[in-house]
Amino acid sequence: MVTLCFCLALTLCVTVGFSTTIQSPDGDIVDCTDILAQPAFRHPLLKDHKLQETPKNLPNLAKDRDELTWQTWHRSGSTCPEGTIPIRREVGHENGTTNSRAGAEVTQGHEYAIGYLNSTMQIYGTKVTMSVGHPKVDQVREFSLGQLWLVAGSYKKGDLNSIEAGWQVFPGLYSDFQPRFFIFWTRDAYTRYRCYNLQCAGFVQTSGTVLIEGAISLMSPQITIQIWKDPHLGHWWLSIGSANDTVLTPVGYWPTEIFTCLSDYAERVQWGGEIVNTNFSGRHTTTQMGSGYLPSSAKAAYMRDLEIVTNNRDFQPTDDLIVGTTNPAYYDIKKSSNTSFSYGGPMHAGAVHIIIDSIVFYFCISLFLLF
Repeated sequence: MVTLCFCLALTLCVTVGFSTTIQSPDGDIVDCTDILAQPAFRHPLLKDHKLQETPKNLPNLAKDRDELTWQTWHRSGSTCPEGTIPIRREVGHENGTTNSRAGAEVTQGHEYAIGYLNSTMQIYGTKVTMSVGHPKVDQVREFSLGQLWLVAGSYKKGDLNSIEAGWQVFPGLYSDFQPRFFIFWTRDAYTRYRCYNLQCAGFVQTSGTVLIEGAISLMSPQITIQIWKDPHLGHWWLSIGSANDTVLTPVGYWPTEIFTCLSDYAERVQWGGEIVNTNFSGRHTTTQMGSGYLPSSAKAAYMRDLEIVTNNRDFQPTDDLIVGTTNPAYYDIKKSSNTSFSYGGPMHAGAVHIIIDSIVFYFCISLFLLF
């Protein structure tokens, strides 16, 4: 039996049997999928994995699931039924799940403005509040994003593990120019496992209210993202929020089984912006990073309230923060404190911006790619 139910303006919710489809105001089609039928469980290492409940001691846990308004599809006023998760129908031009290139070659054409720590330690989580930009992207195969990275392993050994989350404008993957909430992970230095969102098996979603790949509303100028490693079962839990960075909604988790180096802890953490420059027609891209404004502007993109979890297993503000950019002639970065910085561009910042932090950053990136 087919039941047609009219939701709010511009949004249509159609239920066919036990499958619900929601049409978002921005044109996205969202399928509410049985939580046990999601792509994660097709991973060979998860064939015996049991769906985990949200840990009761998960930090900054939201209590009210009805307050979500930060994604465009939330304008419908409806969420997926209990026992299901929202999955956006794929319409992208690129697969974005595998890559035959090895090691540092994958980052060719990628330019960064990031913050990182001037120390080595065992890291069990991080939290950051980041502005959401609406940058211009020059070419379909280019992207612009703001995100966090938790990393262990190395390119040299081919065992680099990384889990990443943030917002991204990527017309080649999403077929539009909206900033979208995205996640990513790899376990082999971006070679076979190069996994965006739910497009390959691995990440286990538990939320019926958060849409991975969902567009971020124009009314939500910032989001807070938290990744926390459960000290009991070892899974990496992802949470997100917008209005209040102490009230976050659990999205799901990366199971410890799918990792090698990250099965224990992260060795490095980074936050910041990234663009891809395809050097189309032999010129540098005009793709913007962040909001498109340099850090000298009050309109520049930012990362604020940086926190990490170390051996004490509690979130603590960062200290000894270093910032740097790989192409200061186009994209710049400015440290505001040990827990915040601003970044962006694309305007020609000029040689005067090649400061000590940037030189140190170049050196560290070189070592990162080698080892």
